[in-house]
Amino acid sequence: MRMMRMMSRTVLLALLVAMPLPAKTKPISVPFTTTLDGFVLLPASLGGGIPMHVILDTGAGIDVLAPSLIEKVRGKPAGQYTSFRMTGERQEIPLFVVPELSVGPVVVKDDLVGSLALLDKMHLDGIVSLNHFRQQAITFDFKSKTLIFETPKTLKERRVAGASSPLQLDDFRGIELDIFSRFLIANQPGQCEIDTGSPASTISTRYMAPLSIDKNAANVHKREAPTGFGGTELRYYTNVPQISLAAAPQIYISNPRVTFSDIIYDCVIGLDFWKDRTLTLDIADRQLIVSEPSVNY
Repeated sequence: MRMMRMMSRTVLLALLVAMPLPAKTKPISVPFTTTLDGFVLLPASLGGGIPMHVILDTGAGIDVLAPSLIEKVRGKPAGQYTSFRMTGERQEIPLFVVPELSVGPVVVKDDLVGSLALLDKMHLDGIVSLNHFRQQAITFDFKSKTLIFETPKTLKERRVAGASSPLQLDDFRGIELDIFSRFLIANQPGQCEIDTGSPASTISTRYMAPLSIDKNAANVHKREAPTGFGGTELRYYTNVPQISLAAAPQIYISNPRVTFSDIIYDCVIGLDFWKDRTLTLDIADRQLIVSEPSVNY
C-alpha cells in the first residue's frame, strides 16, 4: 500500500519511536502465528492497555487499524492520504493519531494510523508496517515462527552469518515507508518490493515477453478477479524458472508459481520466497540479511 499525498497537521511529523535495544542485552523474541494465507500475526497493544493482534506487513507502508479500535482510544482525526495499491488503484484513507501502539519492545507514541473499515468486517484488529521499526532491526524467523528484535551485537552476527543485499526505501516524509531490493526473475533484473502481505510473488506483465511467456499458452492461466477495493484486475498465473536475490544469487526459489499483472512496480516478492529462512530488515542501515538454515541466538 503506497501513500502518495498527506493532508495533515505538521505535528504528525513528531513520531516518537523506541530506540534500538542496548548492546549488552539479549534480543527479545516474540512468537507469531500465521493466517491461512501465511501472513504474520503478532500480539500488540493499543493505547497502553488494549491487547490486540495485528498482521505485520512489510508492504503496508503505514499502520492501519480497525475503526472500532481507533474510536475506543479516542483517536484524533489527522486528515487523509491518497494511497495507491500495487495495481494502481486509488484509495482515500482517513488518518488518525492514536496515543500509543506497541509491538514487542517497540513503542510508538502518538502513532499516525489509517482507518480501514474492511478490518472490522474481517474481524481483524489492524496491520502494522515497517514504519513502526525505523530504528529497530527485526528478524522474521519463518522456520520457528518467531519475530526477533535485534541488538547491535546480534545484528553484527547476522551480517557475518547471512547474505546481505542493499535496501532501497520509498520514504514519504517520515510518515510512510516501503522497501525494495534487487532480484533476478530468471535472467531479468528487477527492483522488487518486499511484501509479507502477499502469499506469492507478483510480476509486472512487461516481463512476460523478455521471459518468453505467451499469454495464450496452455500453461498460463488467465483470470479477471476483483481486487477487493471496488476494481478488477487481469492476472496471468504460471511458473518461472527461478527468482533469486541479485546480490546473493545463492538465495533463490526454483520454479515458483507467480502472478503477472499490470502493477506499478517491477515485481513484488511474497512470503513463498522466505519459507524456512530468516529475513532480517535493518531500515536504519538500509540492509536486508538472509540466512538459511535459521541462525539461533
